Amino acid sequence: MSELKKITVTVKNYDLQASGDLDALYRNVRYEDEEGRTSYFKEVVMLNYLKKHGAIVTDARCTWYYKHLSKKSIVLVAFEKNNGKVEYDLEHMRVVARSSVIKGIIFAAAAIPAGLVIATATYGVGLVFIPVGFFYAYRCAFKIPGLLRRKTLVRELAGYGVVVR
Repeated sequence: MSELKKITVTVKNYDLQASGDLDALYRNVRYEDEEGRTSYFKEVVMLNYLKKHGAIVTDARCTWYYKHLSKKSIVLVAFEKNNGKVEYDLEHMRVVARSSVIKGIIFAAAAIPAGLVIATATYGVGLVFIPVGFFYAYRCAFKIPGLLRRKTLVRELAGYGVVVR
């Protein structure tokens, strides 16, 4: 499983891909780290609570606590402001994890019918879609909620000295 990581960044620019009631998806978030190297995250999932408190303000240095969902995709769990205060919202993170379980159930329910339809149109090649659909269903129903469990996040934040009440 992905471990919680800490990085001090200065966000240079980003593209807002999608925004919902609880969270937002940012694409191509270009940042500069402590050594001055410029890099980017392909996708950053962030709670709106963290955005309101300044987690993705451009040209301002802050410290991010994040977890990798895939190689270039991260979810921002908490961030530290310049004054040392750490902002997080684990209750809304629980809602995001719960919605991921529902998404996994939908993937699992749609994998076989969608695979059969695609296989009919592609003379059987589309049967490969069924195991891919079940892989994404497993990932959304079990792996992502396991990464975002409150108990796990509290333990990993405590490893960095952040006390969660």
